[in-house]
Amino acid sequence: MTPILESKGFAAAVIDALASHLCVIDRQGVIIAVNRAWSTFNRENSSGPVRSDVGTHYLRVCRSAAGPGSEEGEPFALGVQSVLSGETELFQMEYPCHSPTQNRWFLGRVTPLRSEHGGAVISHLNITDRKLIELELARLAATDPLTGLPNRRFFQQTADLELERVRRFSASASVIMLDVDHFKSVNDTYGHALGDEALRCLTNTCRQSLRKMDVFARHGGEEFVILLPGTKEAGASSVAEKLRAAIAAMPVSDGQNHIKLTASFGVAQLRPVDQGIDAGLARADRALYAAKHSGRNCVRCFSDVERERGKLSA
Repeated sequence: MTPILESKGFAAAVIDALASHLCVIDRQGVIIAVNRAWSTFNRENSSGPVRSDVGTHYLRVCRSAAGPGSEEGEPFALGVQSVLSGETELFQMEYPCHSPTQNRWFLGRVTPLRSEHGGAVISHLNITDRKLIELELARLAATDPLTGLPNRRFFQQTADLELERVRRFSASASVIMLDVDHFKSVNDTYGHALGDEALRCLTNTCRQSLRKMDVFARHGGEEFVILLPGTKEAGASSVAEKLRAAIAAMPVSDGQNHIKLTASFGVAQLRPVDQGIDAGLARADRALYAAKHSGRNCVRCFSDVERERGKLSA
């Protein structure tokens, strides 16, 4: 080995050249060495995850960060302890570390220090670019490209979580299914460009009448679904009627052709006994079917449909 490779200065220069924020802690968790990237980040981010320098007890720093908006501090401290105790050879965890001006994510890695004194090497690598790509891909996978609404898959996942809340807390929630009346004839008569514009107009119109907490999604084709947390069937029916009137009054144009749309609505309340959101959607779909057979451009509730069916069979 050449003298330069054996020198402490060479080792320090290599460590300082690393992009990762790196520190070495002793068996007690006290920082005994840091690289330049660590010191720079520590200096520029006094409230960041690496706000510590030589002589600081790193585990205490982690735990002090475990608060609202920084829930990752405690699990990271436990991971460091598991490496120091010899329970694990490698611990790593991704975590957010957002600044006032930028959303950031890091990958923290902890490995044992191979020396008679023990300890561990901790590094934090900025993975923001990769994370942003992952988040964008996840968003695209959950979004309908035409309307920008959540797609069917996202709706199912979100609604199943809401159904769990209904079960656990006896809360109220309802679903609305709406279907554009005679939409095929719009595409056949005026072309898909105007049909697409009609769906975008409907999306914007409905959004204006819904709360931020409501989940409005494209279920497929010209069919849409809405999840209304904290809403009983009667309240959901009022929302549906408001949407129906807004859609009927909505102008749709491609610059040459001007058309009007109407939509039919089915409303149903979720039940604690439902095994999944599909049960509630099935009831809303039956109410929607009744709306279409009642002349379209109207709102029907599942409870009313069932009551009428009971009278007919009596």
